[in-house]
Amino acid sequence: MDEIDYGEIARFLSSLSARSKLPDHVQAQAPTEFTADEVGFDDNSWLARVAQVQGWLRLDEPLDVDKPEPDAAAKLFNQLVPDADEILFEVSGGVVCMTALGVEALEARLARADERSARFTETLEEGGGRGAASADWEAEWEEPETREPPNIKATVDTLPIVEFVGHAREDELDLNPPYQREYIWSNPDSQKLIESILRGIPLPSIILATVADSDKLQIVDGKQRLTSILRFVGAHPAAMAFAKEKDDVDLFQKNFRQFAKKHALTPDDVRKHYLPFKTKTYDKTDPLRLLSGKFYDEIKEIPTAIGGKQVAVRKLFDSSSSPYRIPILRYEDTAVRDIHQVFRIYNQQGVKLNAEEIRNAVYNHLKIVQLMLYIGGDRAEPSMAEYAVDAGVDPSFAYTVIQDMGFSIARFRRTKVLLWMVATLLHPTGTPGSYRTPSTASHIDSFLDAIDKRLARLRTTQVLTGLARDLVAAIELHAEADSAWHPRFRSKRDTGTKWEELGAVASLAACFVIVVLGRSADLLANADKVREVTKGKKGPDSTQNRTQWAQISDSLLSILETLGISHDEVRTALVERFGTSAVDGLAELRLLAAELRLMDADA
Repeated sequence: MDEIDYGEIARFLSSLSARSKLPDHVQAQAPTEFTADEVGFDDNSWLARVAQVQGWLRLDEPLDVDKPEPDAAAKLFNQLVPDADEILFEVSGGVVCMTALGVEALEARLARADERSARFTETLEEGGGRGAASADWEAEWEEPETREPPNIKATVDTLPIVEFVGHAREDELDLNPPYQREYIWSNPDSQKLIESILRGIPLPSIILATVADSDKLQIVDGKQRLTSILRFVGAHPAAMAFAKEKDDVDLFQKNFRQFAKKHALTPDDVRKHYLPFKTKTYDKTDPLRLLSGKFYDEIKEIPTAIGGKQVAVRKLFDSSSSPYRIPILRYEDTAVRDIHQVFRIYNQQGVKLNAEEIRNAVYNHLKIVQLMLYIGGDRAEPSMAEYAVDAGVDPSFAYTVIQDMGFSIARFRRTKVLLWMVATLLHPTGTPGSYRTPSTASHIDSFLDAIDKRLARLRTTQVLTGLARDLVAAIELHAEADSAWHPRFRSKRDTGTKWEELGAVASLAACFVIVVLGRSADLLANADKVREVTKGKKGPDSTQNRTQWAQISDSLLSILETLGISHDEVRTALVERFGTSAVDGLAELRLLAAELRLMDADA
């Protein structure tokens, strides 16, 4: 018999065990974390580990670990592959051994569970509501699993916008097949799409299909995009029909602003009849400022930069030789159900990008992002921060510390924690008297935007080298002062073996300030006092933004105050070194902690 390959089952099981917050209405105990090495396939430990994480697997019937293992295995595989003709497991000497098909079935379920649990957890960490996250998790499991369709004929191409316009004017497009949702995009959504075209930014593919017994091209995917384009240029069939009804097609096409005024159109009229909308307003420094707040017929002759060349706007929308083309996927003589089967497969493949992965792509040109990737170990290549390496910065021990805290390199989680910590200290969330509590993702993105546009000091290698040196020292100090962090502060589960993000951000930020002030010895000498303070800083159950900000600000400032470090000292040091400080905002947001404690007491 061929040796069984257990694939990534152990890794998936370990990954699921680290996510202790289960969705609402899941009738299972929260898992206790274990490592992949603790999953064995020569005994029945793999089955026990499956039972530990079963809350994530969405099984209809729970697995009872007190039952004989063969019975538990039968219950598991009957749910994974109902009415299976193949043998999925065998029992030998009391040990349940999966067959290759059994491994394949379990690995597939674990892979889906891992992706969906990660998305649920990320939503909570970003401040999303537990109820909504739970509903999304349930909805994902309700989606039917896909199977490959038997026969597909498809071609890939690109088309200039004018061809879509031509098809629309000749009534050759079915923009609203029965399986499509209604047009739901708002004007701001549509304006963003037109802006992408005016800037030369590529659009995703539009999927078209020719269907038996119909001469029209059906829009399988891309209805919202294509409808917005046709509206903008005044070529949507419903808009043309409306203009004909008003017996005013010429004015409609030449000057929509006058047409709208003449016929006293309301916003409801515009949307109901798919009539044109204006471009958004751009500020005076934007290359598109001349196109601000205008209808298509008013900007046709104004040039815009596409691929480094100035091109009249009409060239993008009205010319077959347009430099701007939209990718299409065209299905021919294919059943609609098969097209949608392919489309579902396409959407279910892979793991969707999370906020950290998108941020890394959008802001990777900033040296501070590259530096955090390097210091955190998500991208440990010295080329990410050669200036810091040349200055003697060595984060190798810091990698070990962060790993021991429980932050893996999966999906840039380490980089997120470090950027979150630095943004917490350096980027205020508003102004005195009006500090906000934004989500983690929006706060970090706002911080990076500020660096890109105005915080020039945080773009210089000299300042970033100092930041790198202090950050590495802070991470190392965090490990050296391990006894200062009470288990309740590290994790709500009180084990203290792995850190949750709120406590990690607050304590690392405190260590960073202590290093900047040259007060490391004070923390080590007063670790017992800090431990007593952090004992009362157990992480909140709520994932609301305001609750998270209250926890971080209260914990961070309490640690510093225990060491006799004043807000003025922190502000002065940070502004002197980095040109910015958020300590005043943290002090104001800290008041939230007191408010929330009072609310809990009243409840």
